[in-house]
Amino acid sequence: MELPFLQHQSGTEPPAFVNAEFGRRLALAAVTFLLITLLASLQWVPQRIQLSVGQPAPRNIIAPKTVKYEEEEKTEQLRANAAGLVEAVFDPDVSVLQGSLESLEMAFEIVSRVRSSSLPVEEKQEQLATDLNLDLPAEARLVLLHLDQDEFMVLQSKTMELVCSVMEKGIREADLPMVKSSLAQEVETEQGSPAFKEALHALTEIVLKPNLVYNQEATEQRRQEARDSIRPVEKTIWQNTVIVREGDPVTPEHLEMLKALGLLQQRTHWTAVLGVALVVAFLMALTIAYLRFLTPEVLKSYKLLLLMALITIGTLALGRIFLLIPVDVAVKFFPVAAGPLLVAILLDSRLAVLTAAELALLAAIMAGSELSFVIEAVAGSLAGILAVQKVSQRSDLTRAGLFVGGANLCVAWALGLIAGAKPLALMVDGIAGILNGLLAAVLAIGLLPFVETAFGITTPVRLLELANPNHPLLKRLLFETPGTYHHSILVGNLAEAAADVVGADGLLVRVASYYHDVGKIKRPEFFIENQIMASNPHDKMSPSLSTLVITSHIKEGLELAREYKLPPAITDILRQHHGTTLVSYFYHQATAAAEDPIQEDNFRYDGPIPQTKEAALVMLADAVEAAVRSLTDPAPGKIEGVIRKITKDRLNDGQLDQSDLTLRDLDKTAAAFTKVLTGIYHRRVQYPDNKEEAIAES
Repeated sequence: MELPFLQHQSGTEPPAFVNAEFGRRLALAAVTFLLITLLASLQWVPQRIQLSVGQPAPRNIIAPKTVKYEEEEKTEQLRANAAGLVEAVFDPDVSVLQGSLESLEMAFEIVSRVRSSSLPVEEKQEQLATDLNLDLPAEARLVLLHLDQDEFMVLQSKTMELVCSVMEKGIREADLPMVKSSLAQEVETEQGSPAFKEALHALTEIVLKPNLVYNQEATEQRRQEARDSIRPVEKTIWQNTVIVREGDPVTPEHLEMLKALGLLQQRTHWTAVLGVALVVAFLMALTIAYLRFLTPEVLKSYKLLLLMALITIGTLALGRIFLLIPVDVAVKFFPVAAGPLLVAILLDSRLAVLTAAELALLAAIMAGSELSFVIEAVAGSLAGILAVQKVSQRSDLTRAGLFVGGANLCVAWALGLIAGAKPLALMVDGIAGILNGLLAAVLAIGLLPFVETAFGITTPVRLLELANPNHPLLKRLLFETPGTYHHSILVGNLAEAAADVVGADGLLVRVASYYHDVGKIKRPEFFIENQIMASNPHDKMSPSLSTLVITSHIKEGLELAREYKLPPAITDILRQHHGTTLVSYFYHQATAAAEDPIQEDNFRYDGPIPQTKEAALVMLADAVEAAVRSLTDPAPGKIEGVIRKITKDRLNDGQLDQSDLTLRDLDKTAAAFTKVLTGIYHRRVQYPDNKEEAIAES
């Protein structure tokens, strides 16, 4: 599974020491260092000076150094102003135009039927008033009955044309009166009798409806981008500047400046705090070196570094709470193994081993530098890491807790026997060790779902839960779009087979394949695999409108993914599995029908193109499965030819440029696809029609 990587803006990259990403990482390292040092040496840290607004300053406070800091209030005000200038974003709703056109078609059918009847004019008027689906004025209905046939036919085509031309431009709710006013002026410029224009205006005006829907997410994203574009307002405090004089009342500005200078706390010279700080600095440097050489993907991700820091700090903070309990045995309940368990499940088992050793050392310093505490903590953590190597459900973490508790029990008894402890002490230590392991498992089980959601990490446990056929979204896919469901299952089999041979995440691609077409639930009848014994609605639509409907299943799938809280690893593949490929069928259909050149970009998916191996494999498997299914004679040679042609087309179209798939990987992928599909579409022996034929052939 791909971890998030750092992204740089285009253009010349600034030097590392002024790079924003480097600054964030440096700030994270500094904050982590300070918090860990504070937690590990809290018993030696002095009390802070209590300064509040309005309080007289106890002495002259002078800036010991020059610092630059952000004025948060002014920065926030500028960012709020920038966000307020961003206009709202609206998206077109194609169903509104379709509904208006259908209403017009029905209305003209009703009018045509009434016009062609042999009833007197008065009865025709009454029947039209009763049957007409549009609430037209009586004058307009009368005009429709009295128009000659030629004008009536022109009216039909002109009404459709005028409604399409106006609504395709998009209509917002607030702009509807203005659009109707403009429409009236445009009708007046049309050729025809006054009665013709009156009918044209009445029909077009009544079916005009707003078809631009407010996109709150896109609007908020643009406003956030506007906020982010505002640089922080910075202020410089020069060295030896008097911040506040003795006896003067302290203002909020004074407190902000003192905070920036770090003068709100008394200075300390205790060597113990310095010693702890050196230990923390060494462990952090060791961790960075370890990440650089063994797990560079974690080092490249600020989010994962933040997760590591929070796990470490959270574990130590929890330990500090246990140490505040005035009972000697309380320290034995300090669940050090909870941190390594989370790291092993969410990040990497090797990294969890390092985390276990470092947390055990820091916890021992907090507990009074007891060697026995280090040994027990390391042993329990290593046992837990071993137990979570293959986790298929969250309840398996309970087994990990028993492993931790068992290791704690063994170490506690071994150390107790070496020290000559009494049987009662051994029993107490053993029970505490087992409860310690169970507590670590409970914490890991409870925190894991929240961490997965907050940091966008998709664990194998979460993927296995999503692969369950009883998942509500998969059940909807099965019952509402059965053709798409079975297509998705086959795509999952293909993508997983390819992932296994190219070193990608097979479980991720299989689960992502199950959900890659969930957007088709919104309009299943528009997709060929679901058109069972039904007409094709695209036969009545323009190629451009058909393309819009087809490509919209990506956006609608993302909406369903958000509704059902699918993790980012799945939604990223859902978003990318068509890349910017061409909807070739409707493009060629439009090209054949059009006199002027057609813009190819109007018939492509919005993208982005696949950014990972997994997304690229789902793209290829999706296209290959659909293409092979359409073969009338799926012979092995034809299957392989189709697979390699599709792979070559995607490669030449640039769809695989950012996926990290090599040419060797593509060749292996094609071979894996061929093996799976030839197994599915293999030839079968024809069974005899009756028992006598079976006997004759035996």
